Amino acid sequence: MNICILSNFTKTYLFHAVSQELAKANIHTYWIATNRPLYQFLKTEYGEERVLLINLDYSDQTAPIVKDFKLNELIYGDRYLRHKQTVGFNYLRHIQQPIYDFIQQHHIKVMMGEVTWSHEVLIHRMCQQCPELDCRFLNPHVVRIPDNRFAFFKDERQSQLLEVGQKDQWKHEVLEAKKPDYLKLNDKIVKKSSSLAGRLDRIRRFFTNENMDPLDPTLLPNVKQRVQIAGRQEWNKETYKLVESIPFEEVNTAPFVFLGLHKQPEASVDVFGRYYEDQLQNIKNLWRALPEGWHLLIKEHTNAIGDRDVAFYRAIKQLPGVYLVEATTNSYEMIQQAALVATITGTIAYEAALMGVPSVTFAPTFFNQLNSCRQITLEDLDQFLLSDIAHELAAQPDNRAEFSAFIYSNSFEGRMI
Repeated sequence: MNICILSNFTKTYLFHAVSQELAKANIHTYWIATNRPLYQFLKTEYGEERVLLINLDYSDQTAPIVKDFKLNELIYGDRYLRHKQTVGFNYLRHIQQPIYDFIQQHHIKVMMGEVTWSHEVLIHRMCQQCPELDCRFLNPHVVRIPDNRFAFFKDERQSQLLEVGQKDQWKHEVLEAKKPDYLKLNDKIVKKSSSLAGRLDRIRRFFTNENMDPLDPTLLPNVKQRVQIAGRQEWNKETYKLVESIPFEEVNTAPFVFLGLHKQPEASVDVFGRYYEDQLQNIKNLWRALPEGWHLLIKEHTNAIGDRDVAFYRAIKQLPGVYLVEATTNSYEMIQQAALVATITGTIAYEAALMGVPSVTFAPTFFNQLNSCRQITLEDLDQFLLSDIAHELAAQPDNRAEFSAFIYSNSFEGRMI
């Protein structure tokens, strides 16, 4: 059996180690890479025939398209190609046939990788929409709760788990909301990055172009654009200190909807949550459906400070009944007291449902299988008050035990982030 792995920065070395074990079971690994140094490493390990390099050189080449894979959508959701759209369109057009031929000629049965970058989503769609290839795309990723377990996701939004039916794995209690360990590690990384030493290190790497392959589509080598983006983030971090937020204790007296902001750009918003990636518009849409006497409480993600400018927060505060609470507020305390929790694809909706609190997501998620968590549409907001949606979800039968069994039966021990 032949599988193909999409190379992705340092994870490449992890999957290289995995492929060595797979080889013992007569599973042969092929690779697709966008980064030339990683391509050279893989070519040395596996031979040139088993590795395909698809870097930005293809933007200057000519090749027929395989199918219409909605390139506008892919470009819009890509954090770097959106800054160089003409190059991006040409790139995504011209890599299609080489990828198609690589899969077909080597009889690839499983494609494995992330669905963050536009070329990854393109390959996912190719596997889905070209049945003659007889190749399926699987995305290994954590299931968030319980901690240290991962599953293989079948769709590009990470909303459908591959069902493997390990019935004997169900030897656990009903899932409980608990912050994953990797979030604590991430908080330490962010804190270090925000320190003076962390900022100086970023400046050093900026000027030395460390690990910068100018033809890698997942990197932004343009110095002017990088300066603009980095400068804007640093400015936003400093000016965020001027943003007035309110202690949760002062605004939790009325029934409220809790919405947690996402870090952005991020695949969870720009790819999995596409068409709902405008977080300010989401707030306005929820506000429109807010019942009389209810509040909408917004909490900034501590890791996202710097993503948004002051104007974003001013726009929030102009809406009557909408409040920005302190970013350091305990999200669990807010969830437990909320009448409804809302997010694009965030874990807070998952945590809320496990706590028995009604929650909604704008985009589809795998935890929408919990009866107290559902995906809502603009049509729902147009037709119903948020109180109606909250009451309907609260009245649903409790299926947390069944959902817990489903997660354990179709996930594996280990961490994949």
